[in-house]
Order: sequence, then C-alpha cells, then structure tokens
Amino acid sequence: MTRQHDDHLIRAMGLEGRARVVAALTTEATEELRRIHDPSPQVAAALARLATGALLLAASLEKVTSREPVLTLEVDGGGPAGLLIATASPAGWVRATVTHPLAATPKKDDGSLNVAGVVGAGGHLTVTRDSGHGEPYRGVVELISGDLAKDLAFYLNESEQSPSAVVFGVLLVPEGRVEISGGILIQLLPGVSDEEAEDLVGRINELGPLSDRIAEGDGPREWLATVFPAGCTILEEGPVYFQCGCSADRVEAALKLLGVGEIRAAMDEENDRRAVLTCGFCHTEYTLPHQRLRELLAELEADHRSTRPDPPKN
Repeated sequence: MTRQHDDHLIRAMGLEGRARVVAALTTEATEELRRIHDPSPQVAAALARLATGALLLAASLEKVTSREPVLTLEVDGGGPAGLLIATASPAGWVRATVTHPLAATPKKDDGSLNVAGVVGAGGHLTVTRDSGHGEPYRGVVELISGDLAKDLAFYLNESEQSPSAVVFGVLLVPEGRVEISGGILIQLLPGVSDEEAEDLVGRINELGPLSDRIAEGDGPREWLATVFPAGCTILEEGPVYFQCGCSADRVEAALKLLGVGEIRAAMDEENDRRAVLTCGFCHTEYTLPHQRLRELLAELEADHRSTRPDPPKN
C-alpha cells in the first residue's frame, strides 16, 4: 500500500465555475475518533463517513462575524447505533459522537461491513448551519438508506435544490483501525447542461472505489484531475484534524442549559461531594465540586427570576 498524504481538504470550482467541489483526505482525523470512542467496526466506519461528510459540507460556510461558523450533522436512523453527531468547521476541524458505539450488525453476504444496518434508515438527517450570525439554519430530511453518502446527496438535492454527488472511501484493517478515509462532494450550479452533467457522472464513476485510489497514493488533487480533466480552479487548501474544543467553562454552560433539574440530579447522584461530567465528543472528564454546582444553581435561579414577567397590576 502506497504511503498516503496527510489529512487535508481542497475546495475548488470546475466547469468554469458551474460546479462546486470539495475533496478531503480524513484518515488521521477519523482514526482519532475511533481511538476515542473504541466502537465496533461498523460504527467506526459510520463515524468516519459522517465526520468526512460534515467536513465537506462545512467547507462552504463563510465567516461573517468574529465567531467561527460550524456545521452539525445529526443522523437518527433508528438503527442500533442510536444517534450519530458530527460537527465541523471550514477551518478543518471535526468531532463526532455516537450513542451506542459498540452496536454491531452481521456482515453483508460479500463480507463487507453493514454500515447502513447499524445506522438504520427509518429516521431523519438533520443539518444545522451556524454562520455565527443570527439564528442557525436547520434542515431536516428523511433518511432514505442509511448509506450516508446517498443520504447527504439526497439532502442537498431536496433541501438546497442543488444536484449533488457524494462519494466516501473508508477502509478498516482487521484490527479495527481506520486505515483509509476520505470523500468528495460535487454540486452542480445553474448553467450546467444535461450533457455536461451526464459526462460528469461518468467521470465520477471512473474514480472507482475511493479507498482504492487512496491506497494507491492518490489524494484530492488526483481525484479532481479525474473528475475535471480540463482542469479546475482551486480556491482553498488546508489541513483536516480532530478537535473537540470542550472546556470546563463550556461544560458548565451546557449544564446550565439542561436546567435546574439536571444540576440537582448531578448533586444527588454523587456521594463524595463532587460530580464528574464526561464530554461525549472526546471523553475528557471534568470534576465539579458541589459548591460549584450550588453556585451554578443559584445563577440559574437568578436568571429565571430576572426574566420572569411582572405580575399584573390591579
């Protein structure tokens, strides 16, 4: 197996600006996700695909304020894995989590992992775009297959009226480690003729299994050369990496959002005068003494009093 490129993402335009394309190699980032969550092989493959998809879609977000824009994918397909979530930024970082990391399904007849089976296909895909300005935009579509590439392409076609193709390449070694991970997203913009679209589909098919291309040493630039033999304009290229971004302050803020009941429950469940909260994305543990929980409780109750409407006057 040829040595692979370091994780990175390329954002480009093809067909003289009438096709948007994002391609990313995500092996190291998705292997870090596997290491953190220690999931079954099927769930590891699902997380790798979802995280790669989040990175591809997040690349289109533009920074309009000082706050970093982020995109979140939530997949609730009713499968044994439960809820899968991935959050990414156009800066190149990604994180992901899953409700039941050890969920598993039998392999397919050909011996490949049944990733769609562990995800399920009876629920919804939710895409939340937070530009950092105003209310986040939230789009929801039915999950049509549990094959996350098809589901993301369906979302783009249905919710954004953008004919799209999404291709993932993920390969796990027998030990369960993510050996290969990457993906490419192509969106057609107004002005593409039916003939051009048909030719583009043919060239996407020429890529073959993306995992094979990565194993041969090809990266995003080589994939783009296959899909756009006449050339394309590279707009941006940057690294891809895992990053959680959690902190004690954010954990406390999240606890306050859960409400008075959750804070009281955290105090009641612990007998040694402290509560241990674990980040679902990176498994970092944060210890909060009961004194700090009481302070958060007081802050929350004070906030409620300040926002409570005045009683009507007689």
